[in-house]
Amino acid sequence: MTKQEYPHFNLKEHQVDVKMAKVRTSKHSKHNINYHIVWIPKYRRKVLTDEKLKKTLITILKGQCEDLGVQMFALEIMPDHIHLFVGCKPTHTPYKIVNQLKGNTSRQLRLLFKDLLYLKYPQKWKQFKSLWADGYYCGSAGHVSQEAVKRYINEQEGKKVFEYDIFECPTELKGQLKIGDFA
Repeated sequence: MTKQEYPHFNLKEHQVDVKMAKVRTSKHSKHNINYHIVWIPKYRRKVLTDEKLKKTLITILKGQCEDLGVQMFALEIMPDHIHLFVGCKPTHTPYKIVNQLKGNTSRQLRLLFKDLLYLKYPQKWKQFKSLWADGYYCGSAGHVSQEAVKRYINEQEGKKVFEYDIFECPTELKGQLKIGDFA
């Protein structure tokens, strides 16, 4: 059994339920695509502890998300992992987002913080090729349950607006959550 060392990624603190409820519009589509992405440093080393490093990492991630056209909803930096919650366009793929974020942050952080070249090992016996482990976690998150989609499809005849509920939706938003008129 693992010991819980860190507080869990707190979506309520970032008001993600409100942010992910918004249906975004692009030139040819309406969409609500959200990803919860988690990645770790190599060997799950606790290298993300320094406050200056965290501030730099936040700045880099915000800039990269802006460059990608990805909306950052929430970010938590723990000593041995990162939680990032983003909203994307249908043209974005999770692996491209993760590759750009991990590659760019690794490069820039290791230029600024030389001890990250050695993953903060006290004996500088080996330089590591990258800061991050190869893998990552990506979970999709939306505001509509599978049952709501089935109900919507089955009841489509004669309806122009799809109403839905968000799990644990704030009471001030109840009744306002509708996907527009597709007629």
